[in-house]
Amino acid sequence: MNVRQPDKEAAARLKRARSLAELPRTIFAKKHKLSANSLAAWENGTSAFSEEVTENLVSILSKEGIKVTPEWIISGKGAGPIDLGLTSLQNSNFLPLSVSDEEEFIWRATASFKEFYKDSLMLVIFDDSALPFYRPGDHIAGKIIPQEKLAFITDEPLIVELENGGFMLRYIEPTSEPDVYNLKAINPSSVLGSTIYKVKIKRAARINWIFRR
Repeated sequence: MNVRQPDKEAAARLKRARSLAELPRTIFAKKHKLSANSLAAWENGTSAFSEEVTENLVSILSKEGIKVTPEWIISGKGAGPIDLGLTSLQNSNFLPLSVSDEEEFIWRATASFKEFYKDSLMLVIFDDSALPFYRPGDHIAGKIIPQEKLAFITDEPLIVELENGGFMLRYIEPTSEPDVYNLKAINPSSVLGSTIYKVKIKRAARINWIFRR
């Protein structure tokens, strides 16, 4: 078995992909007969995971409607994870009553928000791009804004869904092309860079819900 050394960045990518399944980690592990402790260690970067484990997790994620490649999880190369929209239907009645922890609380809170606001976007912050207002681990959500109003909202960060399936929190700056914007990080010193130029936005939402650990 080809086991790698613990890699914090690979761990963060694994956690990002798994979070798209919209299930608490403990419940995700229970549902797919994984060790919750092992999954936590892999996602926290305290324990290495092998290529074989990665391939198994990719297969499990595909059953949850999450498209991701082993290469992206291990090295960050290629396209990031995409939610194919199957998770809400699959998991709406799965949550077992015996599980009680912080992740369950978050899951229930986000599920309630989505039930109240049918047209909404949700995002978990994984990097430093939203500092100092939002930090890694924050869960945020908001109601989708009509596309024709986006160009007028330039003074507050929005949750944006890109045409390629990615999600991020950014200030938007209109360009001369329709539905194409420059995206600016809240944190100008972010390791991801301060601005992404000429990106097509599929949908965007104002933040009106946040959960912080």
